[in-house]
Amino acid sequence: MAEHYNWFILIEPESGEYFMDEDELVAFQKAREKHPQGKFFFDRLNETGVFGRI
Repeated sequence: MAEHYNWFILIEPESGEYFMDEDELVAFQKAREKHPQGKFFFDRLNETGVFGRI
């Protein structure tokens, strides 16, 4: 987490593959290239695993 703090991560649950990037759209594009019809678990790498506070 220290090296990729606040990066976006998408996980394709069927394969277990994950895709990370600082930019949310780039991470999504990486995931779509490999799994065009995939559904992804989307999160952010930080202490809470969320995008901010409510």
